[in-house]
Amino acid sequence: MTIEARFPERLLEVVTAGCSDAIIVVDSDGKVVFTNPVVSFLFGYRPDEVIGQDIGMLVPLNKRKLHASHVDKFLADPHDRQLGTGLVLEGLHRDGQTFKVDIALRSMVFEDSLYVVAFVRDARELQRQMDRLRAVSEITQRLLNGSPTDEVLQYFAEQSRTLAEATSSWVVVPSDSGQLVICAADGPGTASLIGLELSMDTSRSAMVMKSGVPEVIAQLSLADNIPAQVIKMNLGSSVYLPLVSDNRKLGVLVIARSRHGAPFDPLDVALAEIFAGATAAAIRLGEERAEFNRLTLIEEDERIARDLHDTVIQQLFAVGMSLQAVRPEATGQLGQRIDIAVDHLDEVIRDIRNTIFRLPIRTREIQGLREDLFRLVDRFALELGFVPKIEFRGPVEMAIPDDIAVHLFFVLSETLSNIARHAHASAAEVSVVVDNGWLTALVADDGSGLSPGAPAGNGLRNMMARATALGGTFKVEGRVPSGTAVEWCVPIRF
Repeated sequence: MTIEARFPERLLEVVTAGCSDAIIVVDSDGKVVFTNPVVSFLFGYRPDEVIGQDIGMLVPLNKRKLHASHVDKFLADPHDRQLGTGLVLEGLHRDGQTFKVDIALRSMVFEDSLYVVAFVRDARELQRQMDRLRAVSEITQRLLNGSPTDEVLQYFAEQSRTLAEATSSWVVVPSDSGQLVICAADGPGTASLIGLELSMDTSRSAMVMKSGVPEVIAQLSLADNIPAQVIKMNLGSSVYLPLVSDNRKLGVLVIARSRHGAPFDPLDVALAEIFAGATAAAIRLGEERAEFNRLTLIEEDERIARDLHDTVIQQLFAVGMSLQAVRPEATGQLGQRIDIAVDHLDEVIRDIRNTIFRLPIRTREIQGLREDLFRLVDRFALELGFVPKIEFRGPVEMAIPDDIAVHLFFVLSETLSNIARHAHASAAEVSVVVDNGWLTALVADDGSGLSPGAPAGNGLRNMMARATALGGTFKVEGRVPSGTAVEWCVPIRF
């Protein structure tokens, strides 16, 4: 009786019907007694070439001892093991190539003999999916940990090449010059590509980035709009993948196989798109984190500047004005010492202000805007008899365009001038606020307030006209118990 004859035909039909996995039945000696046709697709052998052979022929040489140990343990205590719940193992193809497999085991007793039924599934795609998830997780983790963007993109290039079983890969992103630049690359001969600039108008990378649609190229070395350095690499099947997140076009990933490598099929492209999309989202997350950190630094910088101005500089101004007030009564050496002290106070104030506006986070534009606003309120100190306080809230430095800044300076100057001439105030506060697309300038004093029935002067009418012309509002109100509040509010574009 042959080995196959020991199994009823009906049982074989039940075991193999409709199954897409390779089914291998092994006896207690480790000999194959039955296989279904799927074995040919998975391992490259016909069923009749496997039957009667030791199951070890389908296991890589360096894993056979471990495999034999697993078989012995299972035979000693047979129990079912489902696909996907055990170890991911390796199989050996007829051509000598190894590949990942997942195996489910069933025990079966027939005519008092124990048999093992193995359901073998190709796990290469599952492994690739797990590798993609791990790569995306690693990229996200690196971004959240503050790794430099260039370092993250280089890791991205390395992982994309490995996961796609490709020869080369590179990442293209917009450059500061308005063009595109290859910022990361992986694979033989790709080091020379890093830093290479590409046209934002005519390069293939630019066209793919603008379209947002992947493009598969049969032979990259023969394609149009490809840099000469890439053509020399003699690459074959390639795919250009746009990196898009929240409708933002962040760049392009290029993955290329050798000239004689397998072409990219639709499944390859779909899986690469998933990885590229997840990575683009992770890069976007990293940008937002960097922007948050930058704004946090600016906010802290503003707090330091505000504290220095509102406390130290204000107090120094007060001391200086007190000394100037008693200067006419001092003569001789005492008067000279007062003059020297006032000059020193002026120098200290200038040094502190220079320190404020040379904090590392500040650009020249920020220095100019803030410095001018501080100078504006300081300019009225002698007229008012005190230094008005000024505060900033929101992204003032980035949000206020030059044309609106001109109107802002006029409004603040006119308001402070009115306080100096009419209010008889002892304190005033200026607030410049940017919030939700609007600029609001608030000036409040503790003076005598508005005279009932007094007509609006030219200054107030001009401030109203400026607000109306910009699509904003302007109002003047009395304060309790005394004083006046002026609010000038206009929309801004940023």
